[in-house]
Formats: sequence, C-alpha cells, structure tokens
Amino acid sequence: MLLDNNTEKVTDLLNIYDDLNDVDKVRLAIHLLEDLGFKPTYDINNFIKLLKNVLLILDPESKNVITNFAKYKNLLFISAKYMELSLEEKKKFSVEMLFNIFQYDFKNEEINTKINEQLNVYDYCYSLNVL
Repeated sequence: MLLDNNTEKVTDLLNIYDDLNDVDKVRLAIHLLEDLGFKPTYDINNFIKLLKNVLLILDPESKNVITNFAKYKNLLFISAKYMELSLEEKKKFSVEMLFNIFQYDFKNEEINTKINEQLNVYDYCYSLNVL
C-alpha cells in the first residue's frame, strides 16, 4: 500500500481488489475512474486511455463488447462497496487501486512498460492531498 492512513473500509476493499485477476483489475479501474464520485484536479483521462489500451492487449474482445457488470459479480460487489465510501475514502481507494496496478506484474513486457511510463500514481496522489 502507498498510504499509511487508510480506514478499515478502504483496506478491506483493497484486499478484495488484490484478489482480482489482471483483466478484472483493469476493467474495474476503468469503470471507477470514469465515475469516481468526485472531481479531481488531476487530469485522469490519460489514465483511462492507458488502461483501455492495456485492456485491449489483455482481452482483445473487450473492444467489441459492452461490459455488463452483472456478469462480473466480484466487480459489481466492489463497485457497490466503493459507493458506500466517504469522499476521502474514495480518493484514497482510487490512489491505492492505481498503485496496485502500477506495482502489478502483468507478465507482459509491453503492458508493464506502458504502465511504468504513463501511470503517474504519485502525482495523482499529491494532487488529491491524501497523504
């Protein structure tokens, strides 16, 4: 974890997020970043584009399919739990979620390189002032 001051709700949700496979981690991150529940001053559109490109590499069929979260019970559950978080907890979870992706080994050199070069989690964290 990047932050030391996470609440129990955030920590529990991160533990569930940790157990997701790589495709589901990216799919959920895209979904949550598109509707964070708050307006960050940091431009996250580049994160969304990056994660969509990563998703296409991991699951080429995702381009032709609308994601139905009812099909992904674990993603639906995490999304519902995310909505229960306070504004500060949502900010912290979004930072931790992106940090988890940043640290994750996708077992694909192209993906790992793109994420390491383009996913500026630390800048995003500082912009939210959640340290």
